[in-house]
Amino acid sequence: MKKYIRLIIALTGILTTATAQTAEGGGAYIQNNGKIVNCVVMNNYALNGFGISGYGGEVINCTIKDNYYLNTSIVNPGDMLMNDGTVYTPTYDTGGNLTFPAGYSSSTVRGVCFWGNANNNYLDGRFWVISVDEASLNWCPSGMTGNDGYNPIDIAGIPNYSDPTSALFDYDGSGNTYLIVTETGFKENPTMSYALTTGNCAAKYCYEYLRVAGKPAIWFLPAMGQLRTLDNALAIINPILSKLGKTSISANWYWSSDEFSRQQAWGYWFPSTSNTPAQKNKNGDILKVRPMAIVSKSN
Repeated sequence: MKKYIRLIIALTGILTTATAQTAEGGGAYIQNNGKIVNCVVMNNYALNGFGISGYGGEVINCTIKDNYYLNTSIVNPGDMLMNDGTVYTPTYDTGGNLTFPAGYSSSTVRGVCFWGNANNNYLDGRFWVISVDEASLNWCPSGMTGNDGYNPIDIAGIPNYSDPTSALFDYDGSGNTYLIVTETGFKENPTMSYALTTGNCAAKYCYEYLRVAGKPAIWFLPAMGQLRTLDNALAIINPILSKLGKTSISANWYWSSDEFSRQQAWGYWFPSTSNTPAQKNKNGDILKVRPMAIVSKSN
């Protein structure tokens, strides 16, 4: 896995007997009792330290901020998340078949990266993974409090987006999913059950996907913006899924975690060039569901 180091150093004053550096932390390295005066050192990212470092010397009237230490590996779209949390960049034999290190195989792959943090925008090197598995489900059960017909819950905290353009700016699938699965309106009815299960709720299915008992959930139902990002990476993702013997992401409606109204939620069609996003009945329509995770990869 390649390392990534970015250097941005703004020098507005005097830097004597010091050098800009990229190897040992970015920023500036003081040597030979040097001085850094009236300088701005910021937005440096590196794998070993950050900002200003060195032995001896003086730092006078400088602004030093937003310099980050990153002991991380960058993960690229197409890289595979294994069942033990490690990430493997695909390699192929002469026949074009995937090869794996000892102890791994196609059956140990849990997800494929579709967005990588190439610019180190996050300290923990986050990247986005889509599951190799999918299901077909309702968005949620009816959720009514009385036996009086179709009346889903309007999830508190999730905006009701009236048009797809607005919904496509939502990237908080994790937060949306948590709000759905903890919504108190889903409860036992005296005559019928409206409790959420992995068989009647897209968000619940994702929330419980591969979840280890006693540990926080890491998988969730993607938001519209995340599905659009996935759409842009299908040319990379689908060949990997195919070689793994998994279902490709194409020619289907998929649930997002975004609401249109009390009765409807937003569906996304892959690829989007065939159909624009559309509102679907939460309990009346069965759409595809593909769990997503935001994972941190550190050495």
